Amino acid sequence: MRLPPGQAQCPKCDDQLGRQSTGVILTVDIAHQGERVHEALAKLAHWCGVADQERAAGLRLIVGSGLIREAILGELRFRQLSGGITYFEQDGRNQGAVLVMLR
Repeated sequence: MRLPPGQAQCPKCDDQLGRQSTGVILTVDIAHQGERVHEALAKLAHWCGVADQERAAGLRLIVGSGLIREAILGELRFRQLSGGITYFEQDGRNQGAVLVMLR
């Protein structure tokens, strides 16, 4: 299969290199520096872009347990339905952290 111009192909597995990940999970606190909900949502968008650009496997978001957490979970549901992320889940028993898998 030929890939569109500008998309590199792995010589070993023929997959698109842009879809592969480095396996890294970036941890980012988006709720404990006095952020308001809209600022936390902007940080989520920023860090999803950084993680995608660096081909990270995902993000571990520290979201707290209040309004920011609820807004982030809503945004992540939307991103999952629209194909922007693979899935997300609470980080074990820690309700204040969410794992987001991008690839």
